[in-house]
Amino acid sequence: MSEIVFDESLILELEGIEENTEALTQLTDYLLDKGYVKKGYKEAILEREAMFPTGLSTGEINIAIPHADTSFVNQAAICVGILKNPVKFSAMDEPDHQIDVNIIIVLALKEAHGHLEMLQKVVGLIKDQDNLKNIVTASDTKPVYDIISSHLLQQ
Repeated sequence: MSEIVFDESLILELEGIEENTEALTQLTDYLLDKGYVKKGYKEAILEREAMFPTGLSTGEINIAIPHADTSFVNQAAICVGILKNPVKFSAMDEPDHQIDVNIIIVLALKEAHGHLEMLQKVVGLIKDQDNLKNIVTASDTKPVYDIISSHLLQQ
């Protein structure tokens, strides 16, 4: 897998967000501003989310793992949005069912097979609700970075 950029600057606290499209727009605009993705990435994420929802019900704290076609990515990166007040996402396994999501992990990957590999790593992260609680309640980005990078960037 090509090198994936993930650092504390790619962890955003999202406040005042009421819709998942607002959250996805903030995260994808940030990736575009930083040069990680190309113009059109936001639209691709929003379209894909509408057709293939990425909300995962993991227990108390739920996550979403939006991603788009690799052709929109300049440099592989992971961008994490943390919502103190959850927003509704359609569930991956039950698209008609809405779940409250507190953590959004945007996967901007350059290799098509990388999504599956990274999703498997995300599953490892979310198996432990304590990890997710620590992410949502963290007062700064350092502990969030430590938790996520230890799961997603391991070889």
